Amino acid sequence: MEHCDFLALRNMLLRTHMQDLKDITNSVHYENFRCRKLAGVGSDGKPARLCNKNPLDQLEEEKKEHENKMKRMEQEMEQVFELKVKEKRQKLKDSEQDLQRRHEQIRLSLAKQAQELEEMRKAFEKEKKEFELTNKDVEDAFKRMTMDNNSKETVSGKQSGENPQG
Repeated sequence: MEHCDFLALRNMLLRTHMQDLKDITNSVHYENFRCRKLAGVGSDGKPARLCNKNPLDQLEEEKKEHENKMKRMEQEMEQVFELKVKEKRQKLKDSEQDLQRRHEQIRLSLAKQAQELEEMRKAFEKEKKEFELTNKDVEDAFKRMTMDNNSKETVSGKQSGENPQG
């Protein structure tokens, strides 16, 4: 006690004034807290959204706000969906144009190849006819030689008495 007043202070607060502390805590601090909560004021001192309204009205208003919020969200989602659908359609349209362009290129390439093939066939036919004309004389001469040989063999075979057919 001679050195510090803490023991005396503690004894005074806890032993003699304990009931006063309880009463003050209950009447002042708790009642202030209770009034703030019932009035809709939060513990941070900011007023609540709906402070002095009937709870049923408050619920109705919250329900309307929620419905409005849901409608806004639904509209936003529909806009996003429409945007994505437009993007997909554009991609499909671009793909279709690309495929048509490629199809046209391939068709033209095939037509060109068919034309080249037809030209090659005509050139071959022309070359074949020229070959046949130039070699017709040789072929005719070969046939005559073959016939002459056959006829000589037949004539010589008849003279010797052999059977030419085998």
